[in-house]
Amino acid sequence: MSTLPRDTERKYAIIRAIDTLERPTLQDIAGETGIPAGSVKRQLTSIRQEFKVKILFIRDPGTPEGANGYYALEGWGILDRDAFLRHFGG
Repeated sequence: MSTLPRDTERKYAIIRAIDTLERPTLQDIAGETGIPAGSVKRQLTSIRQEFKVKILFIRDPGTPEGANGYYALEGWGILDRDAFLRHFGG
């Protein structure tokens, strides 16, 4: 049983999903974590601001106005990747 607040658990689950899934879409992240897509989007904003994690949205140029795409974790910000994965890697 985790002693982390639910909000923190959700953020960590999203980071872990983006790091481990290949080219994860919003729906992939929601499916992997069990967190509704709208909540994932809100949490992504918080993760970027609170942890300074660099998460990019890579648009698919083959779709109208690039509406579809996937997320990529490009920088771990204030988090230490190795320590994070050791403790929260699933």
